[in-house]
Amino acid sequence: MKLLEKQIFLFDAFGTLFKASEIGPELQSIAGKKTDGLVRTWRRKQMEYTWLRNQINRYAPFNQVTQEALEYSMRLHGVLDERIPGILLPVFDMPSLIDGAFDLLSDLKKEGKTICILSNGTRKMLDNGIAKTGISELIDHVFSVDDIGVYKPNPSVYQMAIDAFDNAVNDFVFFSSNQWDVSGASLYGLDCVWVNQYEETKEGLPFGEVQEVAALNRVLNEE
Repeated sequence: MKLLEKQIFLFDAFGTLFKASEIGPELQSIAGKKTDGLVRTWRRKQMEYTWLRNQINRYAPFNQVTQEALEYSMRLHGVLDERIPGILLPVFDMPSLIDGAFDLLSDLKKEGKTICILSNGTRKMLDNGIAKTGISELIDHVFSVDDIGVYKPNPSVYQMAIDAFDNAVNDFVFFSSNQWDVSGASLYGLDCVWVNQYEETKEGLPFGEVQEVAALNRVLNEE
């Protein structure tokens, strides 16, 4: 796959461009040895709830799903301190940028590429993240599943982005650190880059055209 031959670059947001599981000393002082498990369960349930809501046709915005997943994780791990939501939920409301993201987006912008975010996040969450991380001038379009009321990896989410342009599907490339997202997008027909920045083992899922890179700062180096 020749990435620089593509014109429209679609990026997942949380976990791909934005950090989604930062653990600070304040949380560790409250949750202690349960901290890692609490955060892992929270992130896993956050994703599972979006998939289940797709299946039962009960959409709720991502901020609500994120809070419900955290409340479950706190109950499961027996860490019920009321300070925890105030520590963890802002990770999605006011995120930090993942290392290498700014440089990659800047390089693509210099190449004249169209850069978009395609995310499960609410528009408010995404707008906050873009402003907070200083990438506003690098992002051309933001696509939120809030606009159609269904989550990735439903094909209609990827179709929403395609429909916004007159370009052919092969003009697009989609980036995500989430394998389920890459699976859905690539089976839909998008060329994809799996940003394996968390050193995950490849899932036993069906995939279409996918290129794997170890980090965002390796994307253009591996052309």
